[in-house]
Amino acid sequence: MSLLKLIPVCVLFLMAALLPAQVARILPKADEIQIEAEELTHLQTSGDVKAKGKVVVTYGDLQMTADEASLNANTGEFSASGDVKVTLKDQGSWQAPAIQGNIQKKEFRFGPFRMDSEVWHAGGQSGSYAEDGDNVLSGGWLSTCELHHPHYRLSAKEIIHHPDQTFTARHVTLRFGSVPVFYLPWVWGSTNTSSIGWIIKPGYSGKRGAYLQIGRVWQNETLGENKLYLDLMSKRGLGLGFDSDYTSAVRDLKIQLYGLLDRDTPETIPGYNRRFAAEDDRFRLNTYYRHELLPDLTLRLNVDYLSDIAMLEDWFRRDYRRFEQPKSFADLTYDHKYFSAGLNIRPRINEFNTAVESLPELRLIIPKIALGHSPLHYNSENSLGYYRMKWRNFDLSRQFFIPPAEYLADLHTDPADYSSFRADTLHTFSLPLDLGSALTIAPRASFRATSYSRSSRSKLSTQDLADIIAAENHDHPHNQFPVKAYDDQGGSLTRLAAEFGLEMRSKFWSDWQESQLPSLQIGTWRHIVEPYLNYTFAPEPSEDRDNLYFFDSIDRLQRQHFLRLGLDQRWQTRQGDRFRDLLRWQSYLDVHFDRGDESGRYPGDWGNRWEFDPRGDFG
Repeated sequence: MSLLKLIPVCVLFLMAALLPAQVARILPKADEIQIEAEELTHLQTSGDVKAKGKVVVTYGDLQMTADEASLNANTGEFSASGDVKVTLKDQGSWQAPAIQGNIQKKEFRFGPFRMDSEVWHAGGQSGSYAEDGDNVLSGGWLSTCELHHPHYRLSAKEIIHHPDQTFTARHVTLRFGSVPVFYLPWVWGSTNTSSIGWIIKPGYSGKRGAYLQIGRVWQNETLGENKLYLDLMSKRGLGLGFDSDYTSAVRDLKIQLYGLLDRDTPETIPGYNRRFAAEDDRFRLNTYYRHELLPDLTLRLNVDYLSDIAMLEDWFRRDYRRFEQPKSFADLTYDHKYFSAGLNIRPRINEFNTAVESLPELRLIIPKIALGHSPLHYNSENSLGYYRMKWRNFDLSRQFFIPPAEYLADLHTDPADYSSFRADTLHTFSLPLDLGSALTIAPRASFRATSYSRSSRSKLSTQDLADIIAAENHDHPHNQFPVKAYDDQGGSLTRLAAEFGLEMRSKFWSDWQESQLPSLQIGTWRHIVEPYLNYTFAPEPSEDRDNLYFFDSIDRLQRQHFLRLGLDQRWQTRQGDRFRDLLRWQSYLDVHFDRGDESGRYPGDWGNRWEFDPRGDFG
């Protein structure tokens, strides 16, 4: 019911405003009135002017044509009849069988009418307009369809617009053809168009059916740009949304709220979507907040709360392509010249998603810096937190999908949650050496220590973890992958690890070449080639990774011994004092000296990556 209570605010928040506002523009300011007709009489004593036959009245940017018209130049009273048509220059036209009123007082009354503009088309049974009083339209309708009988329209039995720019409307109906699809007995709103715009978007899609989106867009200094809208859909029902976007130098706030009473909730089996209970009341609440508390201290908050597993995929496809499982977090970061420190909290908001919770996490990052005046460089990454792996909470057991003869209760279970405190510290030393102008050698050594408050005596291999991930795949609920679980019998432990390596890199480039391509903002360009070699050796860590709780890549370190041969090519253009990479092509080949556990062969990966930036202002 909360959704239905909000609907009236946004329906005629934009709809009923149009007709009175448009009609008011029929009487602009002008210095004089010009009247042309086949028969024209003018009584100077009374000020009466009467015209018959092909009457044309020109008043500023307004032109009125009629069969007959009369005007009293002294009082401003006028009337016109016989296919009256009023045209506003570059604005549209308005037609009625007859109209009467007072030009000086900007008052008029009319019977059945039709209005046509570049975008809007409207009509009604009758109406009256007074600049300082209530304006009334009876039997009015509004559409963007230009046909004489529109395919779709919003109509109201009566619309009253008040001097304070508020309005009320009775018996509001949305029709497709002659079929009513939506009805409200009463609505109210405002037509104050200061920094306000309106939207109306009709259409048809296979998912929504025939639909109409109507809404208001407004801006102010406090809340930025805001959009309130209503979706009327023949297949899916009613949807109500609100978007807000405020940006400043020190603060950003983005809000996205959307809810609908879905009449066609996706279901894979009756009452369920995948392995989750189907939801008819569907919604998304997404808000992002950034606040620069100090020049180096920034607070970021993000909440993305969804009603069901398919909400993002169904209604926010662009966001779904970027991240299937949105994150919710609170992050406080202090960025200094020599280090970055942060506090992060990441809970799982949506129970139908799998997430690693950080409750909380402290981190300290030291970028690569020179140690005093020596050529030795140092960088470090450190984190401390309480982490919890939360797997999806399904509503249907796997037993429902696996044939009874093949179901094994011990293996065909859902993954079990686990948690642990973890402290991790990584320290890297490197010694870059320039050998001549074309060769750089940088030996390096890294040392890592990771402590856990809990571990497992039972081992989970890489294949076991892959089986767990495959088993909880909600898109394939009939799978029969076995699920093993960590225990908490391993106690606390500390793992030590190290890595040693050497990187050799050269750099060659051509002279600047002239090539005038204004469309790509290219005047001169050059080709840069950087071949490199990167050798890495990491001995086996002190603890078997299969006994460590898996949260991220930190927990899966193993012995590595490989050589990477790479080639980094860039085609660069110059614009004034600035350089831009027009095209970048990175290719590499990994050669493993140890047989890979998963690949079963010595060669590693052959990879290529292309980056193309055709213009500096592109994208």
